[in-house]
Amino acid sequence: MKTLAKNGNRQEEIKVLNRDGSLLTVAIGEREYTLDIEKVENGVYSVLHKGKSHNMEIIKNGNKNHYTVNTQYKSFDIEIAPATPAANRTAKNGKLIEKIKAPIPGKIVSVKVKIGDLVEANQTLIVLSAMKMENELKSPIKGVVKDVTVKKDDVVRENFVLVEVKALD
Repeated sequence: MKTLAKNGNRQEEIKVLNRDGSLLTVAIGEREYTLDIEKVENGVYSVLHKGKSHNMEIIKNGNKNHYTVNTQYKSFDIEIAPATPAANRTAKNGKLIEKIKAPIPGKIVSVKVKIGDLVEANQTLIVLSAMKMENELKSPIKGVVKDVTVKKDDVVRENFVLVEVKALD
């Protein structure tokens, strides 16, 4: 699953390859980076890359997916495309079942549903923290929750099935 960062017409796929505490290995487009990221204060981060320290201030701009990033040398606006669940559709007894998977490795911040809940299409099911950002994973269909495999504070790997939703008639 892709997380996309967009800056004007330019966009890059971002994928966390490995995480060990504050040390992240990420792929941005075709390039790989090893970064040591520490939160200095709310919205301010210290990023160490190849022995050089970079300070970044990240400010939300109205829409929850739009941010202004300020560094020592420049400022730019980005949009982080909402992580959409990697769904695996199957059919049981003629009913569509969506398996909502973790798009990237991360930690479960909150579980918004339980087995038996009725959900609407685009309703938030899980909030997953990855790359110091929270991603809302939403139901792609209207249905009923058939299974929830995680709880708050669980750490999950990419493509781990988090929730199953069975389509309503």
